[in-house]
Amino acid sequence: MNKILFDSKKTMMYIVVIFILTLFFCPVAFADQSAGFSVRPILSENQVNSEVGYFDLNLEPGESQTLSLELRNMSDEEINLSISVHTAFTNVSGVVEYGSDADVPDDTLPFFLADYIQGDGKITLSEGETKQVDLLLTLPEDKPFEGVLAAGIRVEEIKDSEHLSEESMAIENTLSYVMGLVVSNKREQLSPELDLLAVYADQLNFRNVFSAQIQNQSGTFVNQLQVIASIYNEDQTERLYSTEASGMQMAPHSNFAFPIPLNGESFVPGTYVLHLQANSGELEWEWTRTFAVDDQTSKTFNRQDITIPSQTNYWLLVSIFLVILLLLVILIRKRK
Repeated sequence: MNKILFDSKKTMMYIVVIFILTLFFCPVAFADQSAGFSVRPILSENQVNSEVGYFDLNLEPGESQTLSLELRNMSDEEINLSISVHTAFTNVSGVVEYGSDADVPDDTLPFFLADYIQGDGKITLSEGETKQVDLLLTLPEDKPFEGVLAAGIRVEEIKDSEHLSEESMAIENTLSYVMGLVVSNKREQLSPELDLLAVYADQLNFRNVFSAQIQNQSGTFVNQLQVIASIYNEDQTERLYSTEASGMQMAPHSNFAFPIPLNGESFVPGTYVLHLQANSGELEWEWTRTFAVDDQTSKTFNRQDITIPSQTNYWLLVSIFLVILLLLVILIRKRK
């Protein structure tokens, strides 16, 4: 009887050890991201600043300009490249993105540069080949604008999925280059115009945050942006949460959700007050905004927050443990 009990304990110990090893030593694959091609802008005589490595143009409404890129295949096989144009936007970290589009464009944007650029969207380069690719930008005649519009020209390698296994497709990281594009009708110095669009309960990476939606309404970049934000209770007698960030940048005609984390705490329904200060150089802005969080929103986000212990998950784990314990007892009794 003691022998059977010992074997059962040893078997259970093996199961636990194997389970732990499975959790902590899962295989991890790393993709090779060595460069297979290069991209170089061929700047025209109309380049405003020839010292920068991106297209910097000043064009009248209706005027056209060729954007030339030199693409070079540095690999020993044929490659396919895709070329796409994206409007610059500001991401949640306060960084300007050029290689993709915002989920929702800002409503102050005069138009999308991508709609007025023509050219081949796909290019094939043979082994060691260098090719010049021309894109034609023609500004609309009926849409003059102040300041600058910013975009990115993304060149990305297209992988042949037919030659990739299911496992390699899961870890495949394609190399891409993004070339900046800044265009104006009249090169003038504009002052940034910021506005606070809204403040609301939100989540970032499955963690509860209050989001303050800050908008740059002007056709200029906002550089070295600093934001200091605090959340108070309704009568403003207690500061509940606060955060600050500096060194941020905003794209022209863009907005982003500045996060104020709850640091692992749950949302509580009620009325709150946001105090937010922002500055860029000598320019300063300040807002105070009252807002509410309802019961349903609180429950939904609290269930989804991975840092908040779930009561449901706790009882589920207890139930599973009891079932395993019961099965183990039955197994031992049968062996006896």
